[in-house]
Amino acid sequence: MGYPPEKLVPTTPIVDLSNKGISEMFAAFFRTFTALLCLICLPGLVFFGGTPAAGEDFRMDNKVFFGGEKEAASQSTTIFHDGVVYDYLQKPAEVIVFETVPGRFILLDTERRIRAELTTDAVTSFTQRLQESAAEQQDPFIRFRADPEFEEEFDAASGQLTLSSPWMTYRLVLEGTVGKEIAAQYRAFSDWYARVNTLLQPGAMPAEARLLINGAIFKYQSFAKEVHLTIVPKKTFPPKKVDLHSEHHLTRQVAEADLDRVAQTRQFMEIFKPVSFEQYRGSLDR
Repeated sequence: MGYPPEKLVPTTPIVDLSNKGISEMFAAFFRTFTALLCLICLPGLVFFGGTPAAGEDFRMDNKVFFGGEKEAASQSTTIFHDGVVYDYLQKPAEVIVFETVPGRFILLDTERRIRAELTTDAVTSFTQRLQESAAEQQDPFIRFRADPEFEEEFDAASGQLTLSSPWMTYRLVLEGTVGKEIAAQYRAFSDWYARVNTLLQPGAMPAEARLLINGAIFKYQSFAKEVHLTIVPKKTFPPKKVDLHSEHHLTRQVAEADLDRVAQTRQFMEIFKPVSFEQYRGSLDR
């Protein structure tokens, strides 16, 4: 049974530019940066509270880098199989399974062998309250995150899409077009994953900026092979920036090893100990 929406209480979004704060910002960022490939939403093909479809099987491999580092700070793999999404994050060792029917996330901590569940209704209720709370804060950056606005520029020759604001700037390198089913599946997942991340990281910001980025890419029918994000959460002189970027590779079919991994995950869903979401989230903070 999914966690009741009324039990999920947003905490005040936090802007902390200490080393610890930036590290935590990065941890929260990584959980959703893979969802910023921003593939196209083609209504009616996948679940947005409407009709689900199984769609195609494919895989995304993702790497995230902090600042100018050459080595990836973390990596993940996202497998789409039979209408279900399996997202494998290396650190922490976690799997998030998204089932459009009945509309739920299954969270698996593979180190502690525990699992928790969140319904999409609970996620929606929480994110709405988080957005309302952020809009009432005094910090202008937090208020911006509740209702962000970006200026958009697209260079067709280079495939670079830029969405800029005084607080955040996204630079995305688009590559070609993808099939309608792949585009629709990934857009549905990326939006929901951005939302559920706000529950996994206490003090996280609203997901509205990421949802706007997803919407901006709609008309290009493409996906982002690179995403660069610069954040300036405080107006200081000189400005203190946080720079992150990710790289993404689409494989249009799943390998036998991917199917074995999915089968093992289905077993974990059956045998891992069920816990409340609060207990599960506490395990991530250990």
